[in-house]
Amino acid sequence: MEHTRSLSSLLLESSADIGVLLSAEQVQQFIVYLKQLQLWNKSFNLTNITQDEEIIIKHFVDSLAALKAENMKIGARLLDIGTGAGFPGIPLKIAKWDLHLTLIEPAKKKTSFLRFIIGRLKLEDIAIFDGTLERFLSERLSDGLFDYVTTRALKHDMILEYGRKLLRQGGKVILYSSQPVTSFYLSQNWLLSSQYDFQLPKGYGQRVISTIRPSF
Repeated sequence: MEHTRSLSSLLLESSADIGVLLSAEQVQQFIVYLKQLQLWNKSFNLTNITQDEEIIIKHFVDSLAALKAENMKIGARLLDIGTGAGFPGIPLKIAKWDLHLTLIEPAKKKTSFLRFIIGRLKLEDIAIFDGTLERFLSERLSDGLFDYVTTRALKHDMILEYGRKLLRQGGKVILYSSQPVTSFYLSQNWLLSSQYDFQLPKGYGQRVISTIRPSF
């Protein structure tokens, strides 16, 4: 019990440090998420980050930073590509319940966990696509376009190549990295909207959330 309280305090304080405030109910959801991720990870290798503190800061808090970087409108549609065990999509959904979330993940073991944890946390308005981004583009794009596209797993060049096809008018891509994105890196097809630089708590390093938009 004391360990759980300590983890809850770490999450609450660390998220507040980057400008994201969580309710007691949201913190409890994250603790359930953490414990189930640890349990499943023993059998399915969902993440190489295995220590409680590191999961909270490197996965949960880092994911949540997008809410500080971008003022997402109510009911926004967000696509998380290569979500793995749910990052950043599920932390964003826990903190912002009105998001309409779509998760793309090709690994069956990870999508099994995603379905389990979504049910366990009683999260709604989440769709899971079992497959690659290329398959999604060919099979599901007619389902509608997105206000935001994000990833913490894929190389940014893939997002820069396909992102325009996924965004609705006025939509943006949210990039997670350790260094700022430059205009040279983006090429002529993308414009930098904003960047949020911050330090992960407990000395886990610099992070940058870059928001970009198509130049059309």
